[in-house]
Amino acid sequence: MPEWKDEVRKLAQQMEKAPQILPEEIPDLEIYMDQLTTYLDKRLGFYNREGESPFVTRSMVNNYSKAKLLPPPAAKRYSRVHVMLLSLVCQLKRIFTIQDLGKLLAPVSGEKETARLYCLFLEAQKEAFAKTPALAEELLSALEEEDPNKAKAALVTQLAVRAQRDLLLAERVLDTLRPPEEEKPGKDKKKKGKT
Repeated sequence: MPEWKDEVRKLAQQMEKAPQILPEEIPDLEIYMDQLTTYLDKRLGFYNREGESPFVTRSMVNNYSKAKLLPPPAAKRYSRVHVMLLSLVCQLKRIFTIQDLGKLLAPVSGEKETARLYCLFLEAQKEAFAKTPALAEELLSALEEEDPNKAKAALVTQLAVRAQRDLLLAERVLDTLRPPEEEKPGKDKKKKGKT
């Protein structure tokens, strides 16, 4: 059995055990920015590519707040909602633009709705990642290439096509989301019914 295939299997097994922050694990107290970034980086640094900057930085938090992906902190303190949203945003930022993330999160407000979306994300992630070793095995068994670099390139291409398919479908569904209706100041709701 080629050594490079064992390397790929080991990577796939690591994906199966990818860490998550479950809602019940999130401290029910407000924390400061440094505590927030340290907590998320320690818990979710797995999702960074080797050699990348921290999972989340102060400037990321500030930028996501300015982009209205996060509610403003209360007296410079961050809540459970911030932890859930930052976990989502930082994991999905490789996939979606800031504008797309804004569209995705626009219908969500408050801790209950945020927790519901976050739990759906965690369940889907856990299910998809659990299938990674079987997927790797399926793709590896189909590769007949002896040169490890060529074989790895073929494997990466197959995985990238699957990611491309999923991303295209996700983007097209995302494009069907309609922004929540905002009431215009000064407009009288009763005017709609008058003739």
